[in-house]
Amino acid sequence: MVAKAAGDKLRANILKALARDSFSVQELGEIFGMAQPAMSHHLKLLHIAGLVTKRHEGTSHFYQRPFYQANQPANASLIQAIFAALDLESLDDTITNGVARVMHKRSEQSRDFFATQANALAQQTTLVCAPDVYTDAVMHTALSQPKNNRANALEVGPGGGNLLTALAPHFGNVTAVDNSAEMLVNAQKAADDLANVSFRQLDFSQLTEHKNYDLIVAAMVIHHMPAPLAFFQKSAHLLKADGLLVIAELCQHDQEWVRDACGDLRLGFTPEELSQWADQAGLRRTQHHFLAQRNGFRVQVSAFAPNPNTNNPSNITPTSI
Repeated sequence: MVAKAAGDKLRANILKALARDSFSVQELGEIFGMAQPAMSHHLKLLHIAGLVTKRHEGTSHFYQRPFYQANQPANASLIQAIFAALDLESLDDTITNGVARVMHKRSEQSRDFFATQANALAQQTTLVCAPDVYTDAVMHTALSQPKNNRANALEVGPGGGNLLTALAPHFGNVTAVDNSAEMLVNAQKAADDLANVSFRQLDFSQLTEHKNYDLIVAAMVIHHMPAPLAFFQKSAHLLKADGLLVIAELCQHDQEWVRDACGDLRLGFTPEELSQWADQAGLRRTQHHFLAQRNGFRVQVSAFAPNPNTNNPSNITPTSI
């Protein structure tokens, strides 16, 4: 059943596209130029064969390739071998362009939200998780690095600047990056008198430094990004060999109102999802903590370090973050 499901050219291409990220039925239909009922039929066959898993987010269903951590099915090795073989092949240009269009649409949706709702977002964020809930945990994890590894720190999406002001006394230079000028204004107000803090308005994916940062921090950011795997791949590119990536993220939840109120593209993540993306990017998880639940949301803080045993972590080129 597994070989038959993956042997179809269209379904094989769907599996290759899902190496980039998880997609909804509607998004996959757009990528492949196919009506939703027909796409649903192929996804059903892949699901029955164990080649994809289905995740419910509110009224939407997202499909992804399975994450095998424990209690692996008997055919897990076969499925992983199929994925490895498929990933050696390039996607057709039309499919690659379709993936890029979906990622661009997600990115534009996020940018449009932050361009118009930057001030209101601070109020909405307190309904989900205020920064003081996770700041201490993030800082404790970040400062687990030796003191001689604190030259350059980078925060992605600095929000109101809480973490910037906490990081500044401990690092030689702290850089804040955000693609929204409106959001950077709030962070600049908080860190205006800190001489070692600088601000850059651009997409995280556009940073070109290689192995430059001792620490990268992203708090409540990845669920706003169109391609989480691409975020981990870029982080791996930017981190020094002994650097650390620290993230604070929502655990998976079903409160769909945050899409409109807070501009969320994803309703949180499981720890397994984060670890899988990190592993694909050549990073290994070194710490993981759950924080107390607030307002129906639970926060997880994780740290990831470059895996010295990984020479070529991923042959998937990220389309966009």
